[in-house]
Amino acid sequence: MRAQAAAMICVLAACGAREESDGAAHGVVEARRIDVGSKTGGRVIEVLAREGSVVEAGAVLVRFDPDELRAANDAARARLAEAEARALQLRRGSRREEIEQAEAAARQAAVQLAALRSGPRSQEIDQARAELRAVEAEAANTETSRKRLAALLGSGDVPRQAVDDATARRDAAQARSEAVRERVRLLEAGTRAEDVRAAGERLAQAEKAAALTRAGPRAEEIAQAAARVEQAKADLARTGAQLREAEVRSPARCRVESIAVRPGDLAPPGRAVAALLEEDQTWIRVYVPEPELGAWRVGAEAEATTSARPGQWLPAVVEQIAAQGEFLPRNVQTASDRAHLVFAVKVRVRDAGTLRPGMAASARIKAK
Repeated sequence: MRAQAAAMICVLAACGAREESDGAAHGVVEARRIDVGSKTGGRVIEVLAREGSVVEAGAVLVRFDPDELRAANDAARARLAEAEARALQLRRGSRREEIEQAEAAARQAAVQLAALRSGPRSQEIDQARAELRAVEAEAANTETSRKRLAALLGSGDVPRQAVDDATARRDAAQARSEAVRERVRLLEAGTRAEDVRAAGERLAQAEKAAALTRAGPRAEEIAQAAARVEQAKADLARTGAQLREAEVRSPARCRVESIAVRPGDLAPPGRAVAALLEEDQTWIRVYVPEPELGAWRVGAEAEATTSARPGQWLPAVVEQIAAQGEFLPRNVQTASDRAHLVFAVKVRVRDAGTLRPGMAASARIKAK
């Protein structure tokens, strides 16, 4: 609305400019406005800029609470460290100790298979048979003792408890005898085919595990780990960018026109929190009637003055001439109405330090 109102004033002023002897066109001072904000928003904890002050490029204007964003950034950094460690582990391959352990497990499985295929040794069988004869003799001896005590029980020479103890010793000896007898039968029968097959499968599995350990990780696994590292880096960059959005900074040397927030405000993402005017992007826009446009060209030396300092002409240069003219706010019906056709001309003042947006201003081509 401000720009439209200024343009209307300039058009009206330009119509009277033809009657002035100095050949000046009239308009207003304009400046490039920048609305700055945060893509993440948040709780405002500090406002460092003051309205009307001049801030340098990169100056912090508004600061948001960064705790949540900083935590997300720290988590992303930890995930990157984990992904890089995993990728390094895969690139280095299996450690020597891991290879030796896998090979030792394969050798142990091979020894066990060989032992099962050979079956029990003859010495083991002989030993088991000798043990069987010993426990059978013990069982027979305990039975003889029990019978002797049982015969004396009727005459009252021995108590009943003695007979019961003898019976228990006999039963225990007979149980040991039966256990040893069973072991002898197993040794004499040799290793079962199922045990041999199971041992062979364990050996094959151990050998494959050792081969995989020696070969190390596959190229696909290494590539996958590298991709996870890149993903973690992207996450870290994203969270870092979000963390930087906790501070709203000036993109250039600007004058603070307005601040829209105060500490404690909760600003949504993308909302403008300050309006800035670029100090080195200030110019005068005047409107030149069509009959006088021939004296104006881009790059021509010009002069400009403002209502704040009338009569003080500042060096300037014509920077832009509109490609299309504008009419007063009514339809053109006759040839004489073409005098109301004006062209917007942008004039850059070489020293714009005294110019303020909205000032009434005039410009003219510098006389040679």
